[in-house]
Amino acid sequence: MVMIMVSAKKLNRKRIPIIIITVLLAFCAVSMAATKMIYDRIFARYDTPANIPKALCQMVKDRQVCQFPSDGQVLAGYYYRAKEPSKAPGLIVFVPGFHAGGDDYLWQISQLLDYGWGVFTFDNTGTLQSAGDSQVGFSQSVPDLQAALKYVENHQRFGYNKLVLIGHSRGAYAACCALENTQDVAAVVSVSGVNSAMEAVMQMSTNAIGPVSYGNYGFLWLYQAMLFGADSLDMQASEVISKSTVPVLVVHGIRDADFPPDAGSIISHKEEIQSSQVEYLLYDAGHTDIMYDADGTANDGLMEQIHQFLMRSIGQ
Repeated sequence: MVMIMVSAKKLNRKRIPIIIITVLLAFCAVSMAATKMIYDRIFARYDTPANIPKALCQMVKDRQVCQFPSDGQVLAGYYYRAKEPSKAPGLIVFVPGFHAGGDDYLWQISQLLDYGWGVFTFDNTGTLQSAGDSQVGFSQSVPDLQAALKYVENHQRFGYNKLVLIGHSRGAYAACCALENTQDVAAVVSVSGVNSAMEAVMQMSTNAIGPVSYGNYGFLWLYQAMLFGADSLDMQASEVISKSTVPVLVVHGIRDADFPPDAGSIISHKEEIQSSQVEYLLYDAGHTDIMYDADGTANDGLMEQIHQFLMRSIGQ
């Protein structure tokens, strides 16, 4: 009887590692499945069209609608010709933010056209007129912008000499990251810019399900690495800006609750940015309303400062 009990104890001890491993594997499987579900929900396809103001309908009718490939999907681009192309200071590529397409920035584009610029913008993968079953993820904005820039270059920048980038939120991150591989950009403007994919996704996930998201940090990192590669997660806008000699204007709202000026945003990494070519501009505004005046049109003060910065940057 004693021998049987001893044997039973030895058998139970042998089972303990198996049980632990089984539990860990089950936990990992459940956590990864939950991570994918949360991530895919955040980056589901976005099809909410912008409200096109009557005052801007003619501008929309006059634009040139384009198509270009990005990661196997066909994206929709929109070119707005400068009022006097021969006198235009250059071409602006306007990069939309999360849950937004090119039409969500029509007032800002109209203002830039009034200043004499030509403008090209687009809908990201999985957004509005662009193909894609989903928006894929935060980092997708980087290859989408690269594809847009390739299209613009293949069309000789529509005849403009200077090329500058303006991005909002996720688009600001992509615009700054473009400096890593694009040599001919004359200036970049980041409005409400996010610093990195991991910081962005953690903030979005926390907003969606609360602090429990931090328990899934490793799984969020792994899932994004599977989608975009580990290198994409290491890319931080602040580091790219530091390594570049291109002038960059970093604009942020002090009331930005989505990506606060002290956490997750480009401006929160201000002390780490080692570049004499960077200017900073703080507004008493939030993440998106920084772009608008009280009447719903473009923030005239901001657009004027952006225009003046770009003109200084290109030497005019």
